[in-house]
Amino acid sequence: MKKCKQLYLLLTLLVLLLTLAGCNKDKGASAVQTQAEFDALTNEIFLDNVQSDSITLNYTLANPENYGITNYKPTLGDFSLEAMKENLAKCENYSARLKSIDYKKLTDDQKLTYDIIKDYYKVDDNADDLLLYYEVLSPTVGLQAQLPVLYAEYRFYDKDDIDAYLELLPCTYDYFNQIIEFEKLKSEAGLFMSDRSVDDIMEQCESLIADKENNFLITVFNDKVEKYDGLTKDEIKEYKKKNKDAVLNYVIPAYQLLIDGLKNLKGTGTNEGGLCNFERGKEYYESLVRSETGSNRSVEELIDILENYISKNILRMQTLLAKDSTLLNKANDPSYPMTDPEEILTYLQDTIKDRFPDMEKVNYTVKYVHKSLEDFISPAFYLTPAIDNYEDNSIYINGSDKFDLSQIFTTLAHEGYPGHLFQNVYYAQQNPDPVRSTMNFGGYSEGWATYVEMISYHMAGIDDNLASLLEENNAVILMMYARADIGINYEGWTREDSDKYLKNMLSITDEDTLDQFYISMVEEPANYLQYTIGYIEMMELREKAEKKLGDKFSEKDYHEFILKIGPSQFYVIDKYLDKWIKSIK
Repeated sequence: MKKCKQLYLLLTLLVLLLTLAGCNKDKGASAVQTQAEFDALTNEIFLDNVQSDSITLNYTLANPENYGITNYKPTLGDFSLEAMKENLAKCENYSARLKSIDYKKLTDDQKLTYDIIKDYYKVDDNADDLLLYYEVLSPTVGLQAQLPVLYAEYRFYDKDDIDAYLELLPCTYDYFNQIIEFEKLKSEAGLFMSDRSVDDIMEQCESLIADKENNFLITVFNDKVEKYDGLTKDEIKEYKKKNKDAVLNYVIPAYQLLIDGLKNLKGTGTNEGGLCNFERGKEYYESLVRSETGSNRSVEELIDILENYISKNILRMQTLLAKDSTLLNKANDPSYPMTDPEEILTYLQDTIKDRFPDMEKVNYTVKYVHKSLEDFISPAFYLTPAIDNYEDNSIYINGSDKFDLSQIFTTLAHEGYPGHLFQNVYYAQQNPDPVRSTMNFGGYSEGWATYVEMISYHMAGIDDNLASLLEENNAVILMMYARADIGINYEGWTREDSDKYLKNMLSITDEDTLDQFYISMVEEPANYLQYTIGYIEMMELREKAEKKLGDKFSEKDYHEFILKIGPSQFYVIDKYLDKWIKSIK
């Protein structure tokens, strides 16, 4: 009896173990299935985003066929109110499908992507009503200003890319026509831009097409095809002819269409001030600030934190000057040991090694903005490379006389090492989910570049106290600009209010400077906030890590954490920072 009972117990135990094993197997399969489902969704979103227009596709992928993209028809996309509404519906669909996925069964990397996507594709209840508040045209970051540079830098990885580019250029006319139709809708809704904005954009467009036969899209293309390996002389000649025809018959007429369309709408704009002067402009500005900065702080909270930082930075500047009053004169015209861009970038690559993680070496080319774009483009900018070709990078410098290139050291740190170039390449080397390359997080990107720009003052080979003063001064100016941006677009500051603020805080009295400042805030609302709020959020994250880790804090390890997590909303990074701090402790 005892032996039989023992055998029975053994059989029961075996049955129980087999049952448990079966449960574990089912649970594992379920997790694998969930992970596959999530990957399928993110891949679908990626493919949809990257094929939305040829510019996005060319700048994101060097080899689209490796991602299953073939027989792609060149297009600039669809710019219409209907297309915007369809996009909102698509985002709602993504959000609903995301909610159906069991978060707990995802891998750690997938959870991070999930956390980022969840809010990125969340559609606000008022989104549909605010679509006409969107403005695609503006002097610096507007599409008409960016498109020529994007065309000029369109990558020719093979002959198919040259053919695709030549098919894309004619799309410019129809696309600009769609923009004018959208601007007409804005005008009918009482949301059209001011006459001053119209004049600024028209002036820019006229400059871009002034010399038709020698338009830089013709000269740049000719130079590119001549240097392209594998083309015969006849092919080069034919390509040059096709490009010139496309520029003269489609691109230049498109800009003229834009000029004429804006001229016809001029006078219908009723608001010369900030967004808040429109009926729901304040509401739109709140949404714009969230998307531009990646911060979940309310605008009122941002006002408080800006004013607090301004006070602290000014106090630190006063302390530095109290110790050495000669710093003031030195700060007005700092003399950097290096002024040659190539020399500076080479130096920075070596200098940052002690404070930033190691990164595989890549190529970069320093280029100068074409003369026709100098008056409208930033002092310098970096073009993000394709995710499957991050070895080749381009940094543009504006050689205009209005920019002092002798002071370009920190600007190149912002755009190159350890700024945009370093951040983008380092992140690409982590082989992240491709879907993340199609999401825009200006607050993270510009916040990082501004954060390291401040650090770069102490790498420039100048007196450390002077470097600190310049750092604090630069930060204060950015914060005051951001504060004025909010004042003008959220609180309704008038031109007089703006002038008073700048005169009191920065002692600016030049009328042209005051005028240009105010109009830039009106024309490109929340643009400065990407840099300033992004920088502050980066500083807040660092201060939190330093405070909680104490002696265990490592600047280099912290930078590695921020770079590896990649572009994201700051509240998502904060969540993972807590986990990182816990792991260090």
